[in-house]
Amino acid sequence: TAEKNEDTSCLLIQGHINPPYFVIKFYINGDLNSLIDDLEGDLNFQEKILNSMLSCVSELHSKSIFHRDIKPQNFLRDGDNIVVSDFGLGLEPNATSRFTNSSAAWGTQGYFPPEFPKGGFKKADATVDIFMLGKTIFALLTKQDPTYLVDTLLPAPLHHVIEKCCDYDKNKRYQTISELRQALSNVYDVLNGRGGVLGQVYQLKTIINDRLNEGKYRSKEVIEFIENLILVDQDDQIRICLDLDHKFFSVIILEKVISSLKEFLKVYQFMVESGQYSFSFAESIASNLELIFNATDVSLKDRNQALKLSIDAAHKMNRFAAMDTCRSMIMSVDDDRLGLEVASTIQSNPHYFIQSIEPSECHCTFVRNAILKIKES
Repeated sequence: TAEKNEDTSCLLIQGHINPPYFVIKFYINGDLNSLIDDLEGDLNFQEKILNSMLSCVSELHSKSIFHRDIKPQNFLRDGDNIVVSDFGLGLEPNATSRFTNSSAAWGTQGYFPPEFPKGGFKKADATVDIFMLGKTIFALLTKQDPTYLVDTLLPAPLHHVIEKCCDYDKNKRYQTISELRQALSNVYDVLNGRGGVLGQVYQLKTIINDRLNEGKYRSKEVIEFIENLILVDQDDQIRICLDLDHKFFSVIILEKVISSLKEFLKVYQFMVESGQYSFSFAESIASNLELIFNATDVSLKDRNQALKLSIDAAHKMNRFAAMDTCRSMIMSVDDDRLGLEVASTIQSNPHYFIQSIEPSECHCTFVRNAILKIKES
C-alpha cells in the first residue's frame, strides 16, 4: 500500500517490502548548481536564492533538526521555490544504521566544519549548518571548490560574511540563521545601493571591527571606509567617529593605510571640535590620538595635528586623564623636527595643564623653551 505522509510530502511504501522506503517527488529543475551561471553578477537574484536557502534551514532549526550535510546539491529547485533535501545526517544522528553509504563519512569534504572529526557531529548545533551555508554560498557565487576560501572578486562585505560563517572557532560564527540573514540583508542593502554611501560606511565599519576583534584587518577595506566616510554629512561623520574602536587607530598608522590618515584626521577634527561627546570621551580621544602621535612613520604635521586635537578635547571637557595623556605626549618628544611643530602648538594653546609641565622633564630643547615662555607670560 502507498500512504501519503503529510509531514514529509513523500509516499511511504508499506507491505511486504523490507526495508520500507520513501518515494519523494522528482525535482525536474535539478539542484542549485543549475543556477550558478544565473547567479553570477545578478545581485537581486543572489539575494532571493540565499534567502530561500536560509528559510529552508531555519525551518529545520525551528524543529531542533540540524542538517549536517548542507551543500548546493541538497537544495532542490521546485519551480521558483527552493527545498532542502537529504536528511540522512540530520535525523537521529546517533542511529548509524540510518546512514546511507554517501553519508557514512559524516558530511561532504570541503563543506563540513572542523569540529566534526572531533565529536562535533553528534553535538551539532546551528553553527554547524551555518558553517556549511557559508561554504555553499561561496561555492555558488564563485564556482570554486569551497575547501579553502581563497580571496576572490566577491565584494568585500559579502566575502566577510562568508568568512564569519566559516570561522574555525564556532563561537565566532553567526549563532543563528536570523543573525546570518540580517548580515546578508545589510550586505545586499549596500551592494544594491539601498542604503547609499552611509550604508556602505556602516557596513564597512562593522566588517573592520569584526576583523580587528579577530586580530586581522584588510587595508583596502580601511581605505575604502575612510574614502566613503569623507562623503557623508558631518553629523553622520561625528556619530561614526564616536563609535570607532581603539584598535582602528592602531591600523590607520600602518604602511598600507597611512596614506589615508590625513583625510581621516580632517573628519576626526569635526568630531573633536563639535564637542558632541561626554567629558569622559575626551580621554578616549586622547588615547586614540596618542597612537598616531607616537607613530614615527606618520608625517610630522599629522603627529602634531593629533596632539592639537587631544589638547582641544581635554580642554573642552576639562578631563584630567586626557590632560595627563597630552602632557605625556608633549614631554616624550625627543625629535627636534617634531619639537618645532609641538613648540608652536604649545604656544598657541597655553592652557593651565600645559603650563603645569615641568620644563626639566621635557626631552626636547624646543619644547622645553616653549614651556618656559608660556610660564613667564
